[in-house]
Amino acid sequence: MSTQSFKLLKCPSCGGPIEPPGNESSTKCPYCGVSVIIPETLRKTETQNTQSQGHLFGTPDLNSMLGYGAQWSQVVQLAQGGKKEEAVQKYMSFSSISEMDARRTVEGLVNSQVYDVSSVYSATNIAPMMANYADTAKKITAWSLGFSCLVTGFIMLVTLIVVGVSLWAAFAAF
Repeated sequence: MSTQSFKLLKCPSCGGPIEPPGNESSTKCPYCGVSVIIPETLRKTETQNTQSQGHLFGTPDLNSMLGYGAQWSQVVQLAQGGKKEEAVQKYMSFSSISEMDARRTVEGLVNSQVYDVSSVYSATNIAPMMANYADTAKKITAWSLGFSCLVTGFIMLVTLIVVGVSLWAAFAAF
């Protein structure tokens, strides 16, 4: 039985996960755009590249990935619950971010909006909205069909008058 492990490189600015590209010494964070220097121990070698094909970060340890998400969720909940200092400390505990950047991120989380879509988009709320949209679509379709028939009738009438006058003028000339 083999043990699986992987090393996760986190952005020093935002704490987002970064996949080290090839054997390069630096990369840009896909989340915040900060240039990140990759430690030599985390740089991929040719043997690592062939072994870890098909996985984003090599062989992932799902437990650590889920733990990071749970910690980030706690930071968001603390920040939006008004506990800024606790949120900053929690964020700094699992990332290598500076205190100033952690405070800026937490402040951004405090000002962000949270939407509870479970109560807004329930089956009892969606059904009347969809029925209203369907009625509106039927009315628009009926009006556009009626209008297009009216325009077509007018064009046919004008064509008939023009052809009739032309024929009358042609026969009157004889």
